[in-house]
Amino acid sequence: MQKNKSKVLFSGDDNSFYRLMNNAQMNWRKLLLSFAKQFITLTQTHGDENNNVKCFIIDDTLIEKTGKTIEFIGKVFDHITKKYLLGFKMLVLGYWDGKSLIATDFSLHSEKGKSGNHGMSKKEQKKQFHKNRPIKSPSRKRVEELDEKKTEVVIAMIKRAVKNGLMVSYVLMDSWFTNDNMIKSIRAIKQGAIHLLGMCKMDGRKYNVKDGKELNSHQIITRYERRKGKYSRKHKSHYITVVADYKGEAVKLFYIKYHNAKEWKLLLTTDLKLKFVKALELYQIRWTIEVMFKECKQYLRLGGSQNTDFDGQIADATIVLITHTILTLQRRFEAYETMGELFRGSQQYLLELTLWERILKVFIKMLQQLLEIVSLDVEETIEKIMKSQKAGKQLLAMLSALKELDDNPEYKSKTAA
Repeated sequence: MQKNKSKVLFSGDDNSFYRLMNNAQMNWRKLLLSFAKQFITLTQTHGDENNNVKCFIIDDTLIEKTGKTIEFIGKVFDHITKKYLLGFKMLVLGYWDGKSLIATDFSLHSEKGKSGNHGMSKKEQKKQFHKNRPIKSPSRKRVEELDEKKTEVVIAMIKRAVKNGLMVSYVLMDSWFTNDNMIKSIRAIKQGAIHLLGMCKMDGRKYNVKDGKELNSHQIITRYERRKGKYSRKHKSHYITVVADYKGEAVKLFYIKYHNAKEWKLLLTTDLKLKFVKALELYQIRWTIEVMFKECKQYLRLGGSQNTDFDGQIADATIVLITHTILTLQRRFEAYETMGELFRGSQQYLLELTLWERILKVFIKMLQQLLEIVSLDVEETIEKIMKSQKAGKQLLAMLSALKELDDNPEYKSKTAA
């Protein structure tokens, strides 16, 4: 009998894959967006479509590196550690469909610094990898984005996603991104069909209130705290709601002061119909992107590539985000215990990943109350915890313990009763 020969799908060596990753003509952005579109199509085809609010979430994260010969590498400021670290800043546009968050687009950025040398000496820059790229190649565009303003890049990402059929009701962002240009740009998309919802800095910027006076945030609080101040039992916070004009755009301002906090926070939206409680709950969805960053770094080795070619860095990040999308889709359709062989090796990862989603809202609410007692900044502290590897492992251990408790039949019967 003739032995059956197994079919060889690919006969090349590892170098063939590296050549593909480093190919300047490879459109990795289009590939990632295609996977995002397929994710949406498949969830809808399988009857998993929901009527929850859809959102874009924008945020950046530090991609730390160790190799000084990586193309375009430099020092970037990490606002968590307050230090300049070797690496890139990765700006990501996420799509929240009401149940899951997936990445639809991203860009890598460097920081020139005061001296304009990206924190590197001339000798170090000379040793970095260099290559020429065709002018109209996808790779060339990625290189140009390195020094572009993040706000301009993210607007291009949103427009590209909408053009490809990804429609949302809100764009969620933290205070770093919320400014007048971002508001105007988002409101111009699809004739104002998309609203902005984000934290805003309590700085000197002024708003036109209804009586025509221009006031900054501190003046608005002083003027309206007694007249318009309310208390939310659900969120244990005082808040003031003011409708104003901000550089030609109508906005709704929610000034928030948590129970024991000393400082007020400002949540801004262009949706004038949005109520305080709903606005706060919608904004909390933004933390899912921090969870995605942690998952990708801790389990999928985001940023672990030592490829000296910048195109290889783009390829590696894309592959990680695509893998995350595939795993997210898998856990949407399969029970934990009945995963296919292909994903069986990732079972523990998926369990922990799902636990993050289940406990996230409760965890944030508990942590929020604790931080208010000691008068610490809620947003900044949660972000530090999310980005701390040591704290992340401790939290995952806690979540695993909760999962074991939840799987206990006796516990289930008691909670059901």
